[in-house]
Order: sequence, then structure tokens, then C-alpha cells
Amino acid sequence: MKGQLFVGVSKSEIDVPEGMKMAGYMGRDQGNIGTHDSIYTKAMTISNGLEKAILITNDMLCVDEEMVKKVVSKIKEEIDIEEKNVFVCAIHTHSGPEIIKWMPGVYIDDEHKKLKEKIIDIIAKNAIESTKNLILSYMKFGKSEINGLGSNRIDKDADFDNSVNVISFNTEEDKIVGVIVNHGCHPTILGLDNLLISADYPGVVQREIEQKYGENCICMFMNGACGDISTRFTRKSQDFDEVERKGMLLFDKVVEAMDNSLELDCNEIYCVKEYFNFPKKELPNRDVAMKHYEEAKSNRELALQGEISSDDKRLAETKYQGAAITLKLIDTLGNDYEINAPIQVVKVGGVAIVGVPVELFNEFGVSIKNNSKVKNTLVVGYTSGMLGYVYTKESYENGDYEAWSSIFGGIAGDFVVDKSLKLIEDIIKLRD
Repeated sequence: MKGQLFVGVSKSEIDVPEGMKMAGYMGRDQGNIGTHDSIYTKAMTISNGLEKAILITNDMLCVDEEMVKKVVSKIKEEIDIEEKNVFVCAIHTHSGPEIIKWMPGVYIDDEHKKLKEKIIDIIAKNAIESTKNLILSYMKFGKSEINGLGSNRIDKDADFDNSVNVISFNTEEDKIVGVIVNHGCHPTILGLDNLLISADYPGVVQREIEQKYGENCICMFMNGACGDISTRFTRKSQDFDEVERKGMLLFDKVVEAMDNSLELDCNEIYCVKEYFNFPKKELPNRDVAMKHYEEAKSNRELALQGEISSDDKRLAETKYQGAAITLKLIDTLGNDYEINAPIQVVKVGGVAIVGVPVELFNEFGVSIKNNSKVKNTLVVGYTSGMLGYVYTKESYENGDYEAWSSIFGGIAGDFVVDKSLKLIEDIIKLRD
């Protein structure tokens, strides 16, 4: 073995009562009518005897800073651990509960606030459970490439990172304790009309991996830099049959990555979490924004009336939504605001996991991975928050939904890349 770790895993179901609102789409005002597939919070504790990290994934649209702070506080009541060593993210399903104000105009009433507190408690208790009964393990890392799951959702012919990155932890008897799957693609196969709670395609791959490798194995999905990546141009429908089909595509590629995986050094655990003031957008004056809104509205109406593909209609619809959100931002924020948020890095042996609190455009995730001094670097979005899209200059000029709905400035992408790489370098210096 190239080093040993002690690993513990746990998962708990997140029960969402019927009638609770669902997060992810504008205009879906009706509450859910039931659950199609259970959603979970999952935790993995990794320890080398001196240092430990707790990785937590949640089958929800997002988490926010309040949730993370409360989860960490509850964990610290039972365990001696620092905030930087607790990594909390969400898979970004658009078929989960709406317990966070994820965009302007979203109102969280008392009933949904109570559900949020209940979920916080479930997440914390599950994380604490993962620290018990740690099993001596070694770490493997594998990669594969997937075609047909997603694509760039603005330009379907654009290049993007289609890699599937898989970390597995195996016992000395080669039983798999836990699997981390990292791939960047919006879980939006299920659309606005769906009223059933679901983890979308990540739920399928997690279920299948756990069934394949035994009931004590837990699979955790960590979404990547998927701000402009989705199934918009690759899906055949927006129903649960398509969720299964897409999920099985990814499952096959996860198994391929695991079959080709190699053991890595895994003695060392380093964690860092640092808060930054992110570059904010200088919002346009209201006249300019209104003109853009009227143009987007007109284009949307023409698209809905025309004989064009549903994909192109969706593009027109989202551009209109982005223009509308810009007006809301001007009215509610103006330019008098700051964006203070964390970037987090957990390094376990030869793997670095970079968590960002944003919807990061794919090319910035690629830049982090390609320039990282840790060969096997994963980029994970929706970590410690979901503060909006970090987009390219071209996307803003094109009037895309992602750029126009964002509170971030046009240089935020380079900022995230630079700060992420700096944190990785800082961790390497700790080792030296």
C-alpha cells in the first residue's frame, strides 16, 4: 500500500413533505406532489490519525453559508474539528426542496425555514455518524470520458471538459467503502413541469454504484464546473426514463474509471478555507437594462411563435429570464453590495478537491485543473453556497441568461482560478 487512511461513511434520507416548494426553476409555484426517488445527505470522514476531513454531499439545489455554519457548529459539539476541515456541497438537482433564497424574488416562509432547520440537523447528525467505525483503507483514483450526457448549453458545438473523475476507498480485503464521483453537468433533465422530488441523473449513478459494490458502500456525487454545461442539447425527453438513461451512461463511465484506477499516496490530509471579496458586477443603469429586457422579451415571443426547436426556444426563454433578473438586481441591490465568500481546498494525498460557492463556467474549471500543482485536481461547484454564475466576457456580450442574472463581475472567473491555484500552492507549502 502507498499509505493508509481510516475512512467512515454514512447516509441519511432527506424527507420532503408533500406540498413543499421545489427549487431551481422560475415560475414553478406549485409545491411537490410526492417523491419519485429518495434524496440523501451523505458524509465521508477521512482520517490519518492526526488530521481528519469530513466531506458532505447533499441531493439538493444548493446549500448556503447559514446552513454550513450551523452544520459545522453542530458537528463541533461532538467532534474536535475546524470549519476548514468540513466540506459541504450540493449536487444541484432542480427537483429538491426550496429552503434557500437562491435568486431574487424567492421568498422562504416559516414552514420552509423549519424544514431548512430540520435538514441542517439531519446533515449534521449524519456527518457525526460517519466519524464512527472508521475502516482502514487505501485510496485509488481513476478517470474516463463521457459523451452524450451533456454539452455546452449555450453553444452545443463548443469544447468542454467531459472527464469523469472517481476516487474510491478500498479496504485491505478490497471491499469498496466509499466512492466520490466528480463530473460537471447540470442535473436538469427534469424540467419545470416536474413536481416529484428527485436527485435527477446523479441519483441514478449513486444508486447503481452502491448496489454494485455492496450495501455498505456509499457513492457521493460532486458536481463540477457546470455553469454552462447541461443536457439541453443532448436529452431526448425530460422524463424519468431519460433520467435513467442518462444516469446509466454516467454509471458505465464511473465503472470504467474505477476499473482503470490506480492507487495513490494517501497519508497526508491538508485543508484550507479562505474568504475573499469577489469582483462584483457594475450593474447597468436601468434604462440600458430595460432596453435589453424589451429586446429579450420580443425575441422570446418570436421564438415561442416560430417553428424552431425546443432547445432554441429554451435559449430565448432563459435570455429573457436573465434580463428580468438584472432589473430585479438593480431594484434590490443597486451597486451597493459586496460578495464575501469562501473557496475551500481539501488535499488527501495525491488528490486535491477545490470547492467554490458559485456556478462556474466550464473553461475556468479546466484552467484550475490544468494549472494545478496537484496532478489529480477536482473542481466542485455549489460548495458552501450558490452565489451565482461566474461567466465569460463573451457570455455577457451575447446577452446570455447566466451572465445577465449574475452578481459577479466579468473578471470573477480569472479571480476564482487565481485564488484556487494560490490555495493549492499554500497547501503544498504546508507539506514542505
